[in-house]
Amino acid sequence: MTKTVLFWRHGQTDFNVAGRFQGQTDVPLNDTGRIQAEQAARVLAELRPGLIVSSDLSRAAETADSLAALIGVDPVRDSRLREAAFGQWEGSTRAEVAETWPEELAEWASGADVAPPGGESRSRSGRRVADAITETVQSADVETIAIVAHGAVLRAAAEILVEMNGTGRLGVLGNCGHGEFIFTGTNWVLRSWGRLSN
Repeated sequence: MTKTVLFWRHGQTDFNVAGRFQGQTDVPLNDTGRIQAEQAARVLAELRPGLIVSSDLSRAAETADSLAALIGVDPVRDSRLREAAFGQWEGSTRAEVAETWPEELAEWASGADVAPPGGESRSRSGRRVADAITETVQSADVETIAIVAHGAVLRAAAEILVEMNGTGRLGVLGNCGHGEFIFTGTNWVLRSWGRLSN
């Protein structure tokens, strides 16, 4: 069965506004993020996903719940869909990180596959999420699946699945932006990327 798979990033948080690394810190949606989630959910509901799987971090879970409430599908939480761990950088802005780790930040910002101190590399977090998505999609018996997660790992996983090898060639989805893939059973086909529903 050919399946449609939606990659949906969570709504805005206060850390997003401040430009802070969130990683696996459980930062909730702010009021704008809740509005974004509700608006995007109305658009995605038209695609009638039969399964919704989200990261267990509250910003993704609450975003997923906005869609679940509209279509009457109980969302599934999967901790493997969490954002990349940014280790000691979490909670800090890039400027703050640069004060302590200027070389490490410059290398990471250049696109190098390095891990922040105590965190995960792009390839490791991307592979974690790509594997979770593949397992979910292959085992699902529905035609449309919504995956609700986080900007860095959704981009990295998408690039791995379409064999870009996590190179940073796709842009990071905006808050509540989504991408759409077709999974043929053997191949992933990217149909759209970066759509904002509001």
